Amino acid sequence: MSTKIKISYVPLLCLMAFTWSATAEEGTYWLNSWDEDCYEYGVNTCRDGWYKTPQGSHLIMWEVFKTIEEADSQALFSERHSLSKYGFLFPELNAYTSEEGAYNGSYEERVERDLSQDGLPLGFVKDKSQLDNRNYLGLTCAGCHTASITYGTNNYFVEGGQANADVALFLNELADALEANRNNYWKMRRFKDRFKSYVRSNRDYSAKTISTFIITPYIDEAIDYVRGFSDRNHQQVVNGPARLDAIGSILNQLHVSHADESESLAKPLTAPVSYPYIWNVADLECVQTNCISNNPLARNVGEVLGVFGYVNVDENKYIDDTVEVISQQLGLNGLFNSTAKVDNMYALERTLDKMNPPKWPSSFPALDPQLIADGKAVYTANCTSCHVNTTDGIDTSELTAPNSIGKQFIKVARQHYTEVGTDPAFAEDYGSRKEKSGIMGAVISLVAPDSVDPETGIPFGETFPDTFNALVLLGAATDVIIDDHSKTLGFKLKAKEVFPELSAADAVEALLVEYTAGQVDRNTLTPTSYRAKPLDGIAFTGPFLHNGSVRTLEDLLKKPEDRATTFNTGTTEYDVAGAGYVSGGDFLLDTTIRGNGKEGHIYGTTLSGADKAALLEYLKSI
Repeated sequence: MSTKIKISYVPLLCLMAFTWSATAEEGTYWLNSWDEDCYEYGVNTCRDGWYKTPQGSHLIMWEVFKTIEEADSQALFSERHSLSKYGFLFPELNAYTSEEGAYNGSYEERVERDLSQDGLPLGFVKDKSQLDNRNYLGLTCAGCHTASITYGTNNYFVEGGQANADVALFLNELADALEANRNNYWKMRRFKDRFKSYVRSNRDYSAKTISTFIITPYIDEAIDYVRGFSDRNHQQVVNGPARLDAIGSILNQLHVSHADESESLAKPLTAPVSYPYIWNVADLECVQTNCISNNPLARNVGEVLGVFGYVNVDENKYIDDTVEVISQQLGLNGLFNSTAKVDNMYALERTLDKMNPPKWPSSFPALDPQLIADGKAVYTANCTSCHVNTTDGIDTSELTAPNSIGKQFIKVARQHYTEVGTDPAFAEDYGSRKEKSGIMGAVISLVAPDSVDPETGIPFGETFPDTFNALVLLGAATDVIIDDHSKTLGFKLKAKEVFPELSAADAVEALLVEYTAGQVDRNTLTPTSYRAKPLDGIAFTGPFLHNGSVRTLEDLLKKPEDRATTFNTGTTEYDVAGAGYVSGGDFLLDTTIRGNGKEGHIYGTTLSGADKAALLEYLKSI
């Protein structure tokens, strides 16, 4: 008989402690629970950190964003009515954490502090740059990984879910607003007055620094960056709400300052992917939709580069091809110096370990216990070969071998995209994307000599190819950034705080591997395979499949030809019967377009009607 162990994110005991009420007070609720040690004096410090911790994502100067007008009115672009139309979420003070009015019967339930900064949406954050000491508008993980659903008169926030935000539309219209403010005399005059007043009133800069501000270059810089970002990441397949071609954006941004031909290395975005739900990510052996990395810090650094982060890969800073010279350049003002805040990302990863999946609320129609029991049997017989069921604990056979500090992770099934049969655009386009290595190849070969090209099996070094898989380049570059930041004082102090019993050097090493699965075969971490995650909270993660092409779980159990060919997205209205959003909103998702295909994942489609109904009920319950 196999041994069962409990994984930290499984909230079974915590959830059993709740006494669900028959009805809920009208209002706004959080569907997720957090571990009990997140609460201090009734305040959820984990939630606070989740929404407010900056990661080095720098879009434009904060003061510029706060003081520009909309393109076609005198209203500020940063006001709630403007940003709400892009699907960003605004927290309500005194929102309920659950419908009972108390957390686990012992803590005051209402949120006691504003989770937003300066009235901005969840996930928008003021982030001071470690490179130029200026304030920037950045995004936290929560900006893309907090969903909102409505049912009846209630609204629910799903932390770690898919945001309904349309980031591409936001960026295009931000660029329009910046250009309108720059080109219209009266708008520019009002902008300058507001900028000066805002800077002085907030006192984020010294009087000497303020005196050096020449305002016009700051808006010019913002225009160049935002419009450049939008143009560089031109969408051949439009994202719409809740989707982003993240890998494409990351690869394009990595090359922004790559020699003189950086812009020619950018490629149009062709494969929108739904934001993945992340409440269980700290316990999985690999990260990303296609499981290309077993290191969450590398994933997060790459994410920052794709969401307005910066990394220096300027060939002009490359002086010599010796390890010594390159090592001197790593760090401030050196090659691969980045705005990415690795120590903060580590802290966020530890926070994620305490976020539990959302559960079916009592204000929804009650689930049928017998159907749930029947559905569990159907799930066990048909789904667990790919999707590990965590509700009753994890078999030791379903865990990786311990890593260097003894931590184990849930094994994740990986299937080639042709086996799953889903839309091939994401896997094909980025599995085959090649890049010129240029100066990056030369540097990476020296600082990461043990790296191997999984496509050719050739060690990077003197044989480092001039052109090779772009995702391998990204992985190597993020490894260098992480290694560089692991030498900073902040990261060293964090390491000693977490591992006080270890030496400084060993503590840093332990910190780097804490959330990294053991020696996973790099050849299995391929861009052409998809991961099959545990399905805890799956009912609140629609639309479904990696590209959001199937509206509800009920539809996913239909044969592909019977799934809706088109439906609208952008609404928050929940389809209780089907488990997903209703068809509504302003964006029409056309599944006949390559990248939006609804085909594949035929598992469960041949079940009987009774078995499908039972399985759907069970999936709602986990």
